[in-house]
Amino acid sequence: MRHPIMIVCAPDDWLANQLRELVADRRWLLKLIRRPAAMPDLVPCVLLVQIDVHEATPEMLALLASARTANPDAAAIAVIDTKVADEDKAAWTASLFDLGCRLVLFPPLTRPVIEDAVSGLMEAVIQRGMPDKAAT
Repeated sequence: MRHPIMIVCAPDDWLANQLRELVADRRWLLKLIRRPAAMPDLVPCVLLVQIDVHEATPEMLALLASARTANPDAAAIAVIDTKVADEDKAAWTASLFDLGCRLVLFPPLTRPVIEDAVSGLMEAVIQRGMPDKAAT
């Protein structure tokens, strides 16, 4: 079995840095991309997309929808990195679930919260079986 893959789409290294120790301990691969257009051809097991709700671009939201279409078994997590009013959280969560996210994380974001969310989804994806590289 090849190593499980985690792709982080974020404008900076912060989110990837929160996961580096977990990824190394579990022998998973981590790929950081800055823009959705840089999404590699390989199908991720877990995709994390960092979103600023005040500057959310259609490109970032389209990435979540296309990942779901490309591989319905891949797990997508939206990581909201800006403060959101309580009354807006439900609307954002519903919209992101409609786009295929399995989880939506809001601030405050701590390393243990992010690691627990990611490791739980990654383990579930691994249990279902890794996609065959030849099929991607």
